[in-house]
Amino acid sequence: MRNRAFLDSNVFIFGFEIPQSNSRAILEMLAAGEIQGVVTDRIVREVMRYFRREHGKDLSAQFRDFIILTCDLMLEVDLTIAPGLTSLVGRKDAGALAATRELGLARLVSTDRDFVDAPEHRTPREFLSEIGHKPHAGEE
Repeated sequence: MRNRAFLDSNVFIFGFEIPQSNSRAILEMLAAGEIQGVVTDRIVREVMRYFRREHGKDLSAQFRDFIILTCDLMLEVDLTIAPGLTSLVGRKDAGALAATRELGLARLVSTDRDFVDAPEHRTPREFLSEIGHKPHAGEE
């Protein structure tokens, strides 16, 4: 079975913006079907907003399509977000952690320090190491 992980918006952004990054390696593995990503609708909106603002609507739409075609999508409205999750990672990130836990995923891949106290949190570098791929020097 493929490795499955929740992917935060920064993985998609760093993966595009930093060609020699661990996030780019994750996106390449995602595109090749070597790993399976999971996202929430909030992640899709965050990525689209960033790319629309920085690169225009066409690239924003391409990234939306890439995410929808390569990742499982969970709607935050369908998740049970316990108050403890909100106090652990904040309101904005609670849906990501709730999705990770609801699906029983071992890994939530992000460079966001808000997740540092969540046991599922892995940086892109840590994720690549855990699945047996040689990471680049940086965390992203």
